Amino acid sequence: MGGRWLCVCVVGLLTAVTGSAQVPDRPTELPPLLPAPPSDQVTPPPPATGPRGPVGEYDHSHLYLPEFVAPTKTTPETCRPLGRWWVNPSLELAWLPTQPAPGTVRLRLPDGAGGSIPGPLVPVGGRSPDSFQGGFGLSLGRFLGDAHTHAIESNFFLLGGTDTTFNGTAPGMFVVFPQGASQSSPQVIVLQPAIAGSVVGTFPVTLSTWFVGADVNYRHNLLCGPGGRLDVLGGYRFAYLRDEVYLGDVPDSGKDHHRDNRAMAATPFNGGQVGLAGEARSSGWYVGGAAKMAFGVITPDVSATGLFVGAEGATPAGFTRLAALTDMPKMQFAVLPTVNLTVGRQLREHTRIFAGYSFQYLSRVARLGDVLDPSATAVSMSDFWVQAVNFGMELRY
Repeated sequence: MGGRWLCVCVVGLLTAVTGSAQVPDRPTELPPLLPAPPSDQVTPPPPATGPRGPVGEYDHSHLYLPEFVAPTKTTPETCRPLGRWWVNPSLELAWLPTQPAPGTVRLRLPDGAGGSIPGPLVPVGGRSPDSFQGGFGLSLGRFLGDAHTHAIESNFFLLGGTDTTFNGTAPGMFVVFPQGASQSSPQVIVLQPAIAGSVVGTFPVTLSTWFVGADVNYRHNLLCGPGGRLDVLGGYRFAYLRDEVYLGDVPDSGKDHHRDNRAMAATPFNGGQVGLAGEARSSGWYVGGAAKMAFGVITPDVSATGLFVGAEGATPAGFTRLAALTDMPKMQFAVLPTVNLTVGRQLREHTRIFAGYSFQYLSRVARLGDVLDPSATAVSMSDFWVQAVNFGMELRY
């Protein structure tokens, strides 16, 4: 038994020694590197770049923050037209209604004892200033911000360049103007009865109508685009109409002598106003318009001075005192709508020319023709309108 275990051990030991002798030796050096390819056959990858230049290899030991990009400050888009200020002068060619008196007016002369005697005759029947008059218009405004979305504007309109002059008659009298009919008040010389019947003096008489309108508004933009804009507005509206007849020619500049012998009917209007205004643009042309409505009051003023105090009007039964000439009308409610239409052409960035049409209507006014009506016992109210064609230029800066 012991001999068998001894034989097994010897055989195993011989086998182990024989196997170890057949294993090759392990290498002690690395194999040589392959040769590098030629430089003209290798295209290096592009270096990574960032907002501040090339980006190096990522290092795990560093804390990287995102690149800082400064916020872009955006300004509000400007609502055209450009220019913070604007001014629009225009020439107005206007038409207005006439209100002639029905007959002749007889003036009264003081008799020196506190009373009066019949004086010269003023044939105002059917006469009135020309219905066509020239005038002047002006619009001035300023935007209150860079976006041009809100602004303050004012408008001015003036008519009063046309008067009508005709001759009055003075039976048995001379009417003289010491310094001329356009520079002084008249003096009346009553002739003696013996020669009064054969002398009839003449003298100039002038009829005049004068109208002015003005408003101040705040404008706020509702719609704005590359092709146009639309604004809402609100503000104050003023208008003034005056009819007058006076003795003499049209006075020279700076003279007010015609007020000494004058009959006048004036109507001032004051009120609040709301409306819309805007324009549309295309290929250098533009079409603009505004519609405004003013609500307010009128305070009519009727007056007579000099020889017109106590004046009389002719009737089939003779001359009778003009009751309406001494009436004091009260304040009354009135409306004043206005419509403006404009077509224009852009010449430069801040210069435009235009032509347009405007219509203004005042619902209640006192007219001189109604005041000089001998059948009227009080001042009756009429309406009044002005329509005008205008030509002008718009300047912005």
